[in-house]
Amino acid sequence: MKQPEIPQLISELVDMSKAYLAQETVAPLRRVARFAGFSLLAGLLFAVGWLLLSIAGLRLVLDLLPDSALWSVLGYFIGAAVAVLVALFVMYLANRPRESL
Repeated sequence: MKQPEIPQLISELVDMSKAYLAQETVAPLRRVARFAGFSLLAGLLFAVGWLLLSIAGLRLVLDLLPDSALWSVLGYFIGAAVAVLVALFVMYLANRPRESL
């Protein structure tokens, strides 16, 4: 039985190494990139939603207060304070320690 030549063995080793690296690195990286892309998109959509809800809340506060320049300024302060407090509460909920299952 004839043994394979050394250049042929080296060529097979290189081909198998390339296939293994592609299988173990490229495919998982694609999955991670897809997950990161969806996560960034979800974060962006949540930020836009929060901005729109904050503007709606501000408009509600301004409609409830009397029409005056001073009351309008107070409405903006109230709207900004509520938006900041809700954002801080959401950050607190996101960063609190989790209980083990």
